Amino acid sequence: MRTASIWISTLVVGALPASLASAEEDPTPTPVVIDTEQPAPSAPSDALAANAELMDRLLTTAAEKTIRQQKFAAAAGIVGGSILLGLGAWRLTEDQPQSQFSRGLGVMFMTLGAADLTTGIFAATRVSHEKRRLDRWEKARTDGITELELARAEGELLSSAESREGERLLVRWNGLTHALAGVFVLAFSPVPSTTKTDRVSAYVIGGLFIGTGFAAFGLSFRLTPSEAAWSEYQVHKASSAGHELSVRFSPSVSRDGFGLGVIGTF
Repeated sequence: MRTASIWISTLVVGALPASLASAEEDPTPTPVVIDTEQPAPSAPSDALAANAELMDRLLTTAAEKTIRQQKFAAAAGIVGGSILLGLGAWRLTEDQPQSQFSRGLGVMFMTLGAADLTTGIFAATRVSHEKRRLDRWEKARTDGITELELARAEGELLSSAESREGERLLVRWNGLTHALAGVFVLAFSPVPSTTKTDRVSAYVIGGLFIGTGFAAFGLSFRLTPSEAAWSEYQVHKASSAGHELSVRFSPSVSRDGFGLGVIGTF
């Protein structure tokens, strides 16, 4: 944050006893001495310390919540994907003559099951960037937080919030896809050529698809921990802007008179 500085120089001149003629003959300008000494670097401001404490709390909370959510997503993806793969394999490899409807269900279950299982494995093996970000922040805290380190942490938190927002949109459309698949299952279940067992299982599975799909769709509107942390930081961030006043006096004497330079820094 830049400190706006306005330099005001005022010259007060008191003429020594002299005639106007001598003043006109020797129009020597009155020198003004300005002290250009730079002030010593100030200690870290209270705003920097407060923002560092706020950032530390938010990064820690966001990392902990993200790790818990990631574990839940990994378990749900692996379990759900395995179940769908099993149902698909059962539909495609059953001994009784298969109808086209039954084979279609098997293919759909295999496709969605493989996608869910892959997502679960990815969530289980991935090290979230929230955890990496927290590790970098803790290392910086041991070395001392500066304005530069705080700005870097702010940029990482903003980038993480934007990335998680994109992932929420992906979950939203994925939920709608599952719900749409459930609607198709229910719509084609009353086919006369299907058996009673096929119809009952299709009703149950279609209902589960619709329920889980719309549940994921609804949860996707909830902010992720990184998004919530960035929003809270924007609200509670302490402003480092302020107004400072510094006044200096610089006297100057010449044969025409004396002068007093007043330098004010705002």
